[in-house]
Formats: sequence, structure tokens, C-alpha cells
Amino acid sequence: MAKRNLRIVRRERNVPVLGTCENCGAQFSGDPRMGNAQSAIQEAFNRHKCQSQGENAKAASQAPSK
Repeated sequence: MAKRNLRIVRRERNVPVLGTCENCGAQFSGDPRMGNAQSAIQEAFNRHKCQSQGENAKAASQAPSK
């Protein structure tokens, strides 16, 4: 299994607000107004279980549309 890495892909006022897992592509967001956006993103990343890119695409395509 490849090593998981968290990449911050978006910042607002130099505060991380969106991160992705480089292994599976999962996204994690934080609210910069709460003051703990970086730790919220890191905690969500630490809790997640990686799925392969193909499984993520399949799950997204099977999700009910609004």
C-alpha cells in the first residue's frame, strides 16, 4: 500500500481550508473562521481509510443525484 500524504490545495488568508489525500483523492475541508481549520483537516485525514481512485469514482457515480 502506498504511503498516504496530505496535500493542502487551497488556502484563504494563508489558512489551509482544503486538503486532499495524495493516495486516494479524498478531500477534507476546514472552516477558517473557527480558528482550527488546519487541525480539523489533519484530524479528518488521520481518520479516513483510503480507497483506490477507481472505487472513489465508482462511489461518486452511484451516489444519488439531487
